Amino acid sequence: MNPATTDRTLQYGRRTIPYRLHMSQRKRLRIVVTPALEVRAYAPSKYTEAEILEAVRSKAPWIARQLDAMQEFQPLPTPHKYVSGETFTYLGRQYRLRVENGDASPAKLYGRFLHVHVPDKRDTAAIRKRVDTWYRDRAADTFRRYLNKWHAVGARHGIPEPQLLIRRMRTRWGSCTAAGRITLSVNLVQAPVHGIEYVIMHELCHLKHHNHSKAFYQLLTRCMPDWERRKRILDTTALPQAPRAASES
Repeated sequence: MNPATTDRTLQYGRRTIPYRLHMSQRKRLRIVVTPALEVRAYAPSKYTEAEILEAVRSKAPWIARQLDAMQEFQPLPTPHKYVSGETFTYLGRQYRLRVENGDASPAKLYGRFLHVHVPDKRDTAAIRKRVDTWYRDRAADTFRRYLNKWHAVGARHGIPEPQLLIRRMRTRWGSCTAAGRITLSVNLVQAPVHGIEYVIMHELCHLKHHNHSKAFYQLLTRCMPDWERRKRILDTTALPQAPRAASES
């Protein structure tokens, strides 16, 4: 384990909460609760031991609430086997996988079925590759369309135009950098459109406010007045292959 990383426990009433502390050159404390029910605290190296303890203890009620909320969605969905009949989700709707022998070709959506043709139906690696490629292609089209839509709204409030990157993210739906790059998880394309739009608008607002300050939420509310309802829908949507996003404080 890195010397700057230590395993600790937090006492909250009768509850003992284990967490992992990461010390680094950062400006403020950040706490993350992951879908795997892990708690991680990221603290500035300049913090004293007393400051760290006080900061983590002050977040104890929030940490406990997030763990309880995450627990409701356990166990996480089991991995796909990539065989006919399995359910896959796209834009909040469920589709059945239909695998057929034939010449290799890209996966395609017909009605309520996702069709995949491969030379050998037993070749699950080949099936998975085509399904993954289909999801990535759909994500690229979908995210770009809604990013353009909501940036047009945010631009009126001084939000700069971002660069978009799509990749697999284990614990988050999206992130952004101060350099103006927004990264979205390819799994987000499985969520309902309202949830996708919320994540995009959330990250766009971070391009102007790189924190979760009052000013950030004021901007988010001006750009998307119903963001809280959208977030609740996203948080309660169980997605195969896509565990819930980590919560941050």
